[in-house]
Amino acid sequence: MKEKVVKGTSWTIFCQILGQLLSFCATVILVRLLSPEDYGLLALSLVFINLGSLFRNLGLGEAIIQSQGISDDYLSTSFWATMAAGLCITAVLCTISTFIADFYDEKTLKYILIVTSLGFVISPLSAIHTTILTKTLEFRKLALINLFPTMIHGAVSISLAFWGYGVWSLVLGSLAAQALMIPVIWFMVEWRPRFIFKKKCFKDLFGFGSSVLLFKIVNYFARNSDNLIIGKALGPNSLGYYSVAYNLMLKPLQHISWSVGRVIFPTFSTMQNDKDRVRWGYLKVVRSISLITFPMMAGLMIIAKEFIMVFYGAKWEPAIIPLQLLCIVGALHSIGTTVGSLFTSQGRPDLQLKVGVFNSVMIVIAFFLGIRWGLIGVVFCYMIVSLLLFLPTHFLANRLIHLKMGAFLYSLMPALSCSFLMVLLLLFLRFLSISILNLNMLAILVLLIIIGISFYVALTFFVFNIPEIQELLTFLENRFFAGRDVISKYNLKNYQKIGN
Repeated sequence: MKEKVVKGTSWTIFCQILGQLLSFCATVILVRLLSPEDYGLLALSLVFINLGSLFRNLGLGEAIIQSQGISDDYLSTSFWATMAAGLCITAVLCTISTFIADFYDEKTLKYILIVTSLGFVISPLSAIHTTILTKTLEFRKLALINLFPTMIHGAVSISLAFWGYGVWSLVLGSLAAQALMIPVIWFMVEWRPRFIFKKKCFKDLFGFGSSVLLFKIVNYFARNSDNLIIGKALGPNSLGYYSVAYNLMLKPLQHISWSVGRVIFPTFSTMQNDKDRVRWGYLKVVRSISLITFPMMAGLMIIAKEFIMVFYGAKWEPAIIPLQLLCIVGALHSIGTTVGSLFTSQGRPDLQLKVGVFNSVMIVIAFFLGIRWGLIGVVFCYMIVSLLLFLPTHFLANRLIHLKMGAFLYSLMPALSCSFLMVLLLLFLRFLSISILNLNMLAILVLLIIIGISFYVALTFFVFNIPEIQELLTFLENRFFAGRDVISKYNLKNYQKIGN
C-alpha cells in the first residue's frame, strides 16, 4: 500500500508540476496579450460555471470510490445520471445567462456563459472513467490524462489570443481541452457504459453522495463569494487583479495538496477501519505537504513584487499586496485540503457538511466586512478568518482517527521552523540587494529564488535531518539511478507513538 501511495503521489505531483509549468508559461504570455478586464470577465463566468460543476457528478464519484464493492450496474447508472445532470446544468445556465449579464451590466458575459456551459454536455463522457481509475489507484494514468488538457488549453488559448480574440481565447481553449480529453481517456479505460439505469443503484450511491454534494455547494459559496462581491462592488478590473493573485497562490495547492488528496482519499477508504494505519499515514502526509508548501508560500510572499513585475508586467502591480496576504491563506489551505479526505474516507460526510457550513458563513461574513476597505481589505479579512478556523476544523477531523492536536501541530513544526529561518535570510538579502547592491528586479528575483531553495534544502537535510526529505531523496536515487522501486524504510513505531 505504501509503495502504491508513494508511486501514485510521485506520478501525480510530477505531472502536476509539469502541467503547471506549461500553464505558467502560457499564462505569462496570455497576461501580456490580454487585459485585466478579460480575466475579470472570465472570473465572473467561472463563478457560475464552477457552481454548475458541483452538480456534474452529484457526489456519485466519491460514493463509488468510498464503497467497498461496486458492480457494473452502479457504474452505468452513475454514467447516465451524470449525463442527465450535465444536460440540465447547460439548460439552466443558458436560461439564466441574460439575467446574470444584466446584474453585472456586462453583455458579453451572457455569451461567455452560453458557450462555456457546453462543457457540461462534454465532461460527463469522461467522469466515470476517471472515477474508475481513481478507485483502482491507477494514478499514473490519471496523472497523464490530466496533463493532456493543460497542453491543449495553453496552445489553443495562446493561438486565439494572438489573433485578437480577447477573453474568448480563454473560453474556447478550455472547451477544446475538455473535448479532446474524451477519446484519450476512453482509449486508456476499457469500461463502457451499458444502457442501464437502476433506481436502487442510484439511491444507494446518492445516499452517501448527497452529503458530499451539499458540502461542495456550501464550500463553493464560501470560496467564490469573494468573486461575486468583488466583481459587483469593485468591478472587473479589481476582480482581474484578485483572480491573478489568487491563482498564483493556488499553484502550490494544485501541485502538492490536491495531488496528494487525490491519492489519500481512495487509499484511506481501502483501510478506513484501521485507525492506526490511517493515523500514521495522515501524519506522514501532513508533514510531507507542509515541508513543500510552507516554504513555497513563504518564498512567494517575499518575492511577490519582483515576480509580478518581471513576469506579468507593471499593469498587474495592484495584485502584489493581495498575493502576499493570500500566501498565508495558501499555507493554511495546503494542509486544510487534506481534511476532506479524512471526513469522506471515514464515512462522515455529514460532519464535513456541518463544519463546511460554519466555515463558509464565517468566510462570507469576512468578505462583506472587508469590502469597505477595497480589494486589500477583502483579502486581509479572508486571511484573518482562515487563521481563526484552522485549529477547530482540524480538531474535529483529527478526532475521527484518534489523533491528538499536539501530535498534529508537532508534525508541522519542521516546516514552520525552516520556512521562518528562510524568510529571515531572504528579507536580509532583499534589503542588501536593493539598498546596497542596487540590483534590478530580475537579478533580485533569481538571487532570492536560488539562495532561498538552497538554504531551505540545507536546513531540512543537513541541519534538522528531517526523515521525509531523506526518504524522498533515497526514493528518487533508487528509482532513477539504481533502477529499482525500493522505498526507504522509516521507523513506523515512532510515528505510531506520536499518533497515540
